[in-house]
Amino acid sequence: MKSLTSVRTARLVASLIAILGMFFFAAERVLAKVCVMAKDGVQMGLNRYSNSFTGRFAAENFSDDKKLLDVLRQANELFPIAEKVSLALFIICLILFIVAAFGIAFPKQFCHVLVAMKLLKWQDGIVLQDMKLSGTPSEGPRVSDKLKELCGKIAAAAKKVQPKYWIFIGCSLVFVLVLVFGVRGCSAPSVFGGSQAVTDDLNGQTLYYIQAQKSFFAKMNKVGGPKSLQMPDSLVSDYFTYRITGGKFTATLNKNVKDCPAGTRWSVSAATKGIFTLDLVLYRSAPKDSNCVFISPNFKNLGRK
Repeated sequence: MKSLTSVRTARLVASLIAILGMFFFAAERVLAKVCVMAKDGVQMGLNRYSNSFTGRFAAENFSDDKKLLDVLRQANELFPIAEKVSLALFIICLILFIVAAFGIAFPKQFCHVLVAMKLLKWQDGIVLQDMKLSGTPSEGPRVSDKLKELCGKIAAAAKKVQPKYWIFIGCSLVFVLVLVFGVRGCSAPSVFGGSQAVTDDLNGQTLYYIQAQKSFFAKMNKVGGPKSLQMPDSLVSDYFTYRITGGKFTATLNKNVKDCPAGTRWSVSAATKGIFTLDLVLYRSAPKDSNCVFISPNFKNLGRK
């Protein structure tokens, strides 16, 4: 039977640290996926209750909708906290992976660090895990004294580390920063393009206007304005500014969305044609900028069925 040498002990501890890092990474991925799905649903619900006439009417007059809106608002307030927790888990798992890699690559130096931190101890030339629990404050030195002693031992151990190992640690830290602020930032869904919130906002408001105009025309045989349609003449959402002037509906983008610039407009103009029999005609106008097509590629066919 092979003895548990210092090198094998260091690599065993490093492997356990790597497994712990995998657990944190799995937890971070699950939390990130759940947040993405939940955020899209909550945002769609808030847009429905805040940016449409029927949603505001329901929230103001029906108790169930009031409760649901409160729940959506509370859930929306939790997302920033969840994102910070997800980022913290991601950083922790990367740090654990680096520590594990250092332990596997340089087991002897890793052993000295563990001994200096009193996580392991020397016994007959073999590193063993120190299973002794710390006693009550009256049985030993104060916590502050122990902390000072530990810091001193860590500093002494750090001085013995050769420069090449510090280069390895520095490169690993740079790698962590690149992953955290680069790769993770690219893979995380953006506020606009990652979810369908901006598309749902535009399509939802446009379809609501089209349906309201069709219903009013069916009853009154003419084009209605905002008061006739029971819609506000101006409305600002997180993504668009909506206006109804006479029989024209316009949606103006408030912020840059990827390569689509702020100020880009979508519009629907309502008119009638015919002499003896009037028909409602809706002219849908989408921006000519190809960078904005992705927001609503089917805009010119909205409400045709």
